[in-house]
Amino acid sequence: MYIADFFFTSCTTICPTMHRSMKTIFDKYKDNPDVMFLSHTIDFKYDKPSVLKKYAQKLGVDGPKWQFAYGSKDSIYKIAEKDYLVAVIEDSTAKEGYVHQGWLILIDKQKRIRGAYDGTNPEQVAQLTKDIPVLLAEDKK
Repeated sequence: MYIADFFFTSCTTICPTMHRSMKTIFDKYKDNPDVMFLSHTIDFKYDKPSVLKKYAQKLGVDGPKWQFAYGSKDSIYKIAEKDYLVAVIEDSTAKEGYVHQGWLILIDKQKRIRGAYDGTNPEQVAQLTKDIPVLLAEDKK
């Protein structure tokens, strides 16, 4: 199972809060091989793989457990909207050039969405934290 999100490294609004929330969950499950993390950058212009690597190092999650995905605008935005049901828009009128939702999406081993949680809302992050062991137990049945 894994937790996915959409972000960009230069974001100063919701992304730092989302990734602090994910980092807390990461620290709790970093030794559990059944829980992974996947962050997709929406900044296809700046967030090249080398930038993502530095970002992961700064966050303290540089390794195979938490992957940072880079792709073309079309591919990442299509994945966000069609597969994860997350809104992602490049918007020149927005403060930082992008508008996106701060969802942390819980995906089970069958690649089904099992929950979407506002990564900036402590109550919803707490619910995600409670739902992970339930899903892990379900997978063991």
